[in-house]
Amino acid sequence: MLLSDDDRYNLTGRLATVGVLGLVLLIQLVILMASDPIIRLIGTTGAGVIGRIMGMLLAALAVSIVLGAVTEWLNLPAL
Repeated sequence: MLLSDDDRYNLTGRLATVGVLGLVLLIQLVILMASDPIIRLIGTTGAGVIGRIMGMLLAALAVSIVLGAVTEWLNLPAL
């Protein structure tokens, strides 16, 4: 959404952003519609493992964002 700022990007850039967003949504739809075969393939244990790994990645990303914001807010040197 940040890449669609009217002041910085022209119509072509905004259309590219909308196109990429549409492509990502289409890929997500295909994956969600194929969820039953994927679960049968990896099993419930594999789905649990993937869920835990994704949770750890999300937590690491959140910590990184918070630390970056606090560093900028307190004018500390970058990590």
